[in-house]
Amino acid sequence: MNNSKLKIDEFFDKYIIDIEHSQEVAKYCQMISNALTTANICSYNDRELSYLQTAALLHDIGYNVEKKAHHKHSLDIILKEGIDGYTDEEILIIGNIARYHRNSFPDVHSHKMFAMLDEKKQSLVSELSAILRLADGLDKPHKNLILRLRAESEKSLKFYIKTIGYKPSLKAAENKKDLLEKVLNKQISFIFE
Repeated sequence: MNNSKLKIDEFFDKYIIDIEHSQEVAKYCQMISNALTTANICSYNDRELSYLQTAALLHDIGYNVEKKAHHKHSLDIILKEGIDGYTDEEILIIGNIARYHRNSFPDVHSHKMFAMLDEKKQSLVSELSAILRLADGLDKPHKNLILRLRAESEKSLKFYIKTIGYKPSLKAAENKKDLLEKVLNKQISFIFE
Protein backbone atom coordinates (compact mmCIF):
# COMPACT_ATOMS: atom_id res chain seq x y z
CA MET A 1 0.00 0.00 0.00
CA ASN A 2 0.93 3.61 -0.47
CA ASN A 3 3.02 5.35 2.20
CA SER A 4 1.52 8.77 1.43
CA LYS A 5 -2.15 8.12 2.05
CA LEU A 6 -4.93 10.33 0.73
CA LYS A 7 -7.40 12.22 2.87
CA ILE A 8 -11.06 11.72 1.91
CA ASP A 9 -11.36 15.16 0.31
CA GLU A 10 -8.23 14.41 -1.73
CA PHE A 11 -10.03 11.40 -3.23
CA PHE A 12 -12.81 13.80 -4.24
CA ASP A 13 -10.23 16.12 -5.84
CA LYS A 14 -8.31 13.34 -7.62
CA TYR A 15 -11.18 11.14 -8.80
CA ILE A 16 -14.59 11.77 -10.34
CA ILE A 17 -17.12 10.85 -7.66
CA ASP A 18 -20.81 11.68 -7.39
CA ILE A 19 -20.23 13.39 -4.05
CA GLU A 20 -23.92 14.01 -3.37
CA HIS A 21 -24.77 10.33 -3.85
CA SER A 22 -21.80 9.22 -1.74
CA GLN A 23 -22.79 11.58 1.08
CA GLU A 24 -26.42 10.45 0.91
CA VAL A 25 -25.37 6.79 1.04
CA ALA A 26 -23.16 7.58 4.05
CA LYS A 27 -26.16 9.26 5.72
CA TYR A 28 -28.35 6.22 5.02
CA CYS A 29 -25.62 3.93 6.40
CA GLN A 30 -25.75 5.91 9.62
CA MET A 31 -29.56 5.70 9.70
CA ILE A 32 -29.51 1.93 9.16
CA SER A 33 -26.79 1.27 11.74
CA ASN A 34 -28.61 3.48 14.27
CA ALA A 35 -31.89 1.66 13.56
CA LEU A 36 -30.22 -1.74 14.02
CA THR A 37 -28.65 -0.59 17.30
CA THR A 38 -31.92 0.87 18.61
CA ALA A 39 -33.73 -2.36 17.73
CA ASN A 40 -31.05 -4.35 19.63
CA ILE A 41 -30.06 -6.29 16.53
CA CYS A 42 -26.40 -5.32 16.38
CA SER A 43 -24.16 -2.40 17.28
CA TYR A 44 -20.75 -1.11 16.31
CA ASN A 45 -18.11 0.99 18.00
CA ASP A 46 -17.10 4.41 16.69
CA ARG A 47 -14.06 3.09 14.81
CA GLU A 48 -16.11 0.41 13.04
CA LEU A 49 -18.71 3.03 12.10
CA SER A 50 -15.91 5.17 10.67
CA TYR A 51 -14.99 2.25 8.39
CA LEU A 52 -18.59 2.15 7.17
CA GLN A 53 -18.77 5.91 6.60
CA THR A 54 -15.45 6.00 4.74
CA ALA A 55 -16.41 3.02 2.57
CA ALA A 56 -19.75 4.70 1.81
CA LEU A 57 -18.01 7.88 0.67
CA LEU A 58 -15.63 5.91 -1.57
CA HIS A 59 -17.81 2.98 -2.71
CA ASP A 60 -18.28 4.24 -6.29
CA ILE A 61 -14.72 5.48 -6.86
CA GLY A 62 -14.14 2.52 -9.18
CA TYR A 63 -16.35 4.17 -11.82
CA ASN A 64 -13.14 6.01 -12.75
CA VAL A 65 -11.87 2.73 -14.19
CA GLU A 66 -14.97 0.91 -15.42
CA LYS A 67 -18.70 0.93 -14.70
CA LYS A 68 -19.36 -2.81 -14.93
CA ALA A 69 -16.84 -3.92 -12.30
CA HIS A 70 -16.58 -0.61 -10.45
CA HIS A 71 -17.05 -2.27 -7.06
CA LYS A 72 -13.87 -4.32 -7.61
CA HIS A 73 -11.99 -1.27 -8.87
CA SER A 74 -13.12 0.66 -5.78
CA LEU A 75 -11.29 -1.89 -3.64
CA ASP A 76 -8.19 -1.65 -5.86
CA ILE A 77 -8.08 2.16 -5.76
CA ILE A 78 -8.59 2.29 -1.99
CA LEU A 79 -5.75 -0.19 -1.47
CA LYS A 80 -3.48 1.61 -3.95
CA GLU A 81 -4.04 5.10 -2.56
CA GLY A 82 -4.42 4.30 1.14
CA ILE A 83 -6.56 6.44 3.44
CA ASP A 84 -5.02 8.91 5.86
CA GLY A 85 -5.75 8.06 9.49
CA TYR A 86 -6.11 4.31 8.96
CA THR A 87 -3.69 1.39 9.28
CA ASP A 88 -3.07 -0.92 6.33
CA GLU A 89 -5.37 -3.54 7.87
CA GLU A 90 -8.12 -0.96 8.37
CA ILE A 91 -7.74 0.17 4.76
CA LEU A 92 -8.16 -3.46 3.69
CA ILE A 93 -11.35 -3.62 5.77
CA ILE A 94 -12.70 -0.38 4.27
CA GLY A 95 -11.79 -1.48 0.74
CA ASN A 96 -13.58 -4.79 1.21
CA ILE A 97 -16.68 -3.05 2.60
CA ALA A 98 -16.76 -0.83 -0.51
CA ARG A 99 -16.14 -3.82 -2.79
CA TYR A 100 -19.21 -5.73 -1.60
CA HIS A 101 -21.74 -2.94 -2.07
CA ARG A 102 -22.93 -4.78 -5.19
CA ASN A 103 -22.94 -8.17 -6.90
CA SER A 104 -21.31 -11.11 -5.13
CA PHE A 105 -21.19 -11.74 -1.40
CA PRO A 106 -17.88 -11.95 0.50
CA ASP A 107 -16.22 -15.32 -0.12
CA VAL A 108 -13.00 -16.58 1.47
CA HIS A 109 -12.52 -19.17 -1.26
CA SER A 110 -12.57 -16.93 -4.31
CA HIS A 111 -11.83 -13.40 -3.02
CA LYS A 112 -8.17 -13.04 -2.09
CA MET A 113 -8.42 -9.64 -0.41
CA PHE A 114 -11.30 -10.76 1.78
CA ALA A 115 -9.47 -13.99 2.70
CA MET A 116 -6.54 -11.91 4.00
CA LEU A 117 -8.66 -10.81 6.97
CA ASP A 118 -9.13 -12.92 10.09
CA GLU A 119 -12.54 -14.46 10.77
CA LYS A 120 -13.69 -11.67 13.11
CA LYS A 121 -12.81 -8.97 10.57
CA GLN A 122 -14.47 -10.99 7.78
CA SER A 123 -17.66 -11.03 9.82
CA LEU A 124 -17.42 -7.27 10.37
CA VAL A 125 -16.87 -6.66 6.64
CA SER A 126 -19.88 -8.84 5.80
CA GLU A 127 -22.13 -6.93 8.20
CA LEU A 128 -20.95 -3.44 7.27
CA SER A 129 -20.96 -4.11 3.53
CA ALA A 130 -24.53 -5.42 3.91
CA ILE A 131 -25.50 -2.08 5.45
CA LEU A 132 -23.69 -0.18 2.68
CA ARG A 133 -25.33 -2.34 0.03
CA LEU A 134 -28.81 -1.57 1.40
CA ALA A 135 -28.03 2.15 1.82
CA ASP A 136 -26.89 2.30 -1.81
CA GLY A 137 -30.17 0.69 -2.85
CA LEU A 138 -32.19 3.16 -0.79
CA ASP A 139 -30.57 6.05 -2.66
CA LYS A 140 -31.31 4.61 -6.09
CA PRO A 141 -33.39 7.60 -7.18
CA HIS A 142 -30.53 9.92 -6.03
CA LYS A 143 -33.06 12.44 -4.73
CA ASN A 144 -32.43 12.70 -0.96
CA LEU A 145 -35.91 11.46 -0.09
CA ILE A 146 -35.57 9.61 3.22
CA LEU A 147 -35.93 11.67 6.38
CA ARG A 148 -36.07 8.94 9.01
CA LEU A 149 -35.62 5.21 9.26
CA ARG A 150 -36.35 2.92 12.19
CA ALA A 151 -36.32 -0.85 12.61
CA GLU A 152 -38.38 -3.39 14.51
CA SER A 153 -37.39 -7.00 14.77
CA GLU A 154 -39.04 -10.17 15.87
CA LYS A 155 -38.83 -13.09 13.48
CA SER A 156 -38.38 -10.69 10.59
CA LEU A 157 -36.85 -7.22 10.35
CA LYS A 158 -39.07 -4.32 9.35
CA PHE A 159 -37.64 -0.98 8.32
CA TYR A 160 -40.10 1.88 8.72
CA ILE A 161 -39.25 4.71 6.33
CA LYS A 162 -40.37 8.34 6.58
CA THR A 163 -39.85 10.29 3.36
CA ILE A 164 -40.26 13.92 2.35
CA GLY A 165 -43.69 13.06 0.95
CA TYR A 166 -42.76 11.43 -2.32
CA LYS A 167 -42.53 7.67 -1.90
CA PRO A 168 -39.65 6.36 -3.99
CA SER A 169 -39.58 2.96 -5.61
CA LEU A 170 -37.84 0.54 -3.29
CA LYS A 171 -37.00 -1.91 -6.08
CA ALA A 172 -33.26 -1.29 -5.74
CA ALA A 173 -33.44 -1.62 -1.95
CA GLU A 174 -35.41 -4.86 -2.34
CA ASN A 175 -32.67 -6.14 -4.67
CA LYS A 176 -29.88 -5.07 -2.29
CA LYS A 177 -31.29 -6.32 1.03
CA ASP A 178 -30.05 -9.85 0.27
CA LEU A 179 -26.70 -9.71 2.06
CA LEU A 180 -28.19 -8.10 5.18
CA GLU A 181 -30.87 -10.82 5.26
CA LYS A 182 -28.14 -13.44 5.06
CA VAL A 183 -25.93 -11.81 7.70
CA LEU A 184 -28.79 -11.26 10.16
CA ASN A 185 -30.66 -14.43 9.20
CA LYS A 186 -33.90 -12.43 8.99
CA GLN A 187 -36.27 -11.53 6.20
CA ILE A 188 -36.43 -7.78 5.63
CA SER A 189 -39.43 -5.69 4.61
CA PHE A 190 -39.93 -1.95 4.10
CA ILE A 191 -42.93 0.02 5.29
CA PHE A 192 -43.59 3.70 4.56
CA GLU A 193 -44.74 5.77 7.54
